[in-house]
Amino acid sequence: MPKFGVSIYSVCRKFYSKEWTPMQGIRWLAEQGAEAIELVPFGIDFLGEPDMIDKCLAAADDARVKIENFSLNANFLQLTDDEYLAEVARVKKFIDVSGRLGVPTMRVDCAGFRRPIETNTTANFLRELPTIVKTYQELCDYAAQYGITILLENHGFHVNGSERTAIVFEHMKGKNFGGQLDCGNFVCVDERPEVAIKKNIGYATTIHMKDFYIRPENRDPGDASQFDCSNSWFRSVAGSYLRGSILAQGDLDIPGVIATIKHAGFDGNIFIEYEGMEDCEYGTRVSLDNLKRIWAQA
Repeated sequence: MPKFGVSIYSVCRKFYSKEWTPMQGIRWLAEQGAEAIELVPFGIDFLGEPDMIDKCLAAADDARVKIENFSLNANFLQLTDDEYLAEVARVKKFIDVSGRLGVPTMRVDCAGFRRPIETNTTANFLRELPTIVKTYQELCDYAAQYGITILLENHGFHVNGSERTAIVFEHMKGKNFGGQLDCGNFVCVDERPEVAIKKNIGYATTIHMKDFYIRPENRDPGDASQFDCSNSWFRSVAGSYLRGSILAQGDLDIPGVIATIKHAGFDGNIFIEYEGMEDCEYGTRVSLDNLKRIWAQA
């Protein structure tokens, strides 16, 4: 049976506004019924505040919930040699953080989320694949001292589609490496999540659950300045307008997605990653409730 958790990313606007401390966020998520917590360094300074790790661990212990994943944006591509070495060194510092947190898994991106969309070609992916694999192998070796499995998420447009992620997973077989399957992110590259998940579920170690509103490329939906992810609707590769929603209230077939995951026998951590325009407390709570309800019905 999976654990139904929440990424603290879902409420990170509370940290940026100074309304909550990260420890308050952990306790609040546990109070809503989160069975596992994913931490992210958004509004939380794990490197600059030496006692932040211990404070988060103490808050989780008090709330009787475990911190079970750490998620990090990273980029190893289209860099100079010095930039590449600096980025690898930065990621290793966060692997050290994850080791102190005692998490079993850590998601590490390989391509920048903001890289120009026209560079996300198949030819560039194949040309950059050796760098992706080499870097993940080095990070896996480093993470092994902590018993951590490094995760690739279908995220950031370039290594986002089910075919490209599967190629990386196949190259990494035999390593402490797995997938953080994000059911929503497939729409960024115009794939149907309920189909793409079937291609990647066998590689999944953890799962992000999110939902999106989708509008056709020729139908501008107007203002979305309160959408924290990008302060506007963002565009898929083919031009569709996208923005986050409460789970099961957007346009994705969330009951179908959950049924596919459940019937595949997945039993790892499933984290809500809410990024809609509604109040983040409300959106996160309803999303978690919907996940549990729909799973029970699937």
